[in-house]
Amino acid sequence: RIIVIVRRTAESMMKRRRIIPVAPLIIIIIIIIVAVSIVCIPTRISALSTTVPIIRPAVLQPSSSGSRPNERCISFDTGDFPLRELVTSALAGGDNNAFVEIDTLEQLHLFEPEDFCAPGKIRASNSHNRTPLRRVELLRRALTERWKGSPQKRIWENEYLPRMVREVVGTNTMMASQHETSLIYQRAPMLRFHVAWPLLDNDDDKNEHDGTIPPRNGRNPGTLAAVHTDAQYGHPPGEVNFLLPVTQTFGSNSLYVEGAPNRGDFEPFDLAYGEMMQWSGNNHRHCSPRNISNSTRVSFDFRVIPGSVWQQTDTNPYSSFQLGSYYMDALERF
Repeated sequence: RIIVIVRRTAESMMKRRRIIPVAPLIIIIIIIIVAVSIVCIPTRISALSTTVPIIRPAVLQPSSSGSRPNERCISFDTGDFPLRELVTSALAGGDNNAFVEIDTLEQLHLFEPEDFCAPGKIRASNSHNRTPLRRVELLRRALTERWKGSPQKRIWENEYLPRMVREVVGTNTMMASQHETSLIYQRAPMLRFHVAWPLLDNDDDKNEHDGTIPPRNGRNPGTLAAVHTDAQYGHPPGEVNFLLPVTQTFGSNSLYVEGAPNRGDFEPFDLAYGEMMQWSGNNHRHCSPRNISNSTRVSFDFRVIPGSVWQQTDTNPYSSFQLGSYYMDALERF
């Protein structure tokens, strides 16, 4: 409609010879450009606003399963908590042995026990005739002793662990819904090595392997512990467990936990580095089967009790589970 009006106006002006013939053409072109811009620009802006999504940084949120309400996966920043590097540096160096080059913690089962222990602690003659089971047990013991004697263990216990309890555990689970004035945590938790022991390519090993969960005999050879609950070892009922791996956990290299007490629905935790699992080990049975994968699991496990729960906990004064020895308060000096 605008173009028609402009054209008629231009023709009238030409008949009256008020402008030269070229002028109406220029005027028409200019008006068309302006008209198209006025009509199209709002439409393009509207289309862009409806078709282009707003991109926000991805945040891994804690998740839980409806059938397993006591379990919750929590993420943490591996830049703030470089635990994999901490463990690697502890195992690779040491005053009692030559430097060990470790490309990946998942391949620790390819080393020998002698690589991580003091000279003479394991008799060299045993290295030639020891059974595969004995080798796995000695290697796990040597790795554990190397970690216990390292300065990195003290860095974990004195710096990273209490900060992890305050900034990650407390923020995500124990201080979000109620104002806790104390967070009681296990002062010196274990670093566990679930050494890979793949099945040998022979019928004897495959036939002897008990792949049931939990094992029929209670414990598989070469594993960390038999099926149990923490309550069997006298732990207070208010404890909340956390499994924090520095390697990927899956299948037989992981920890199997039942979803409810005595329900028997054992499932492994599938976790990546940068994730940890909150779970209940006090009355939920758990165990680690023989690790028949090609990946060794290296993981921290620790326990936390909210201060409000600790105040109601009637601990045996003669037990080892005391505040100031087994437990510390992460908020005491914060």
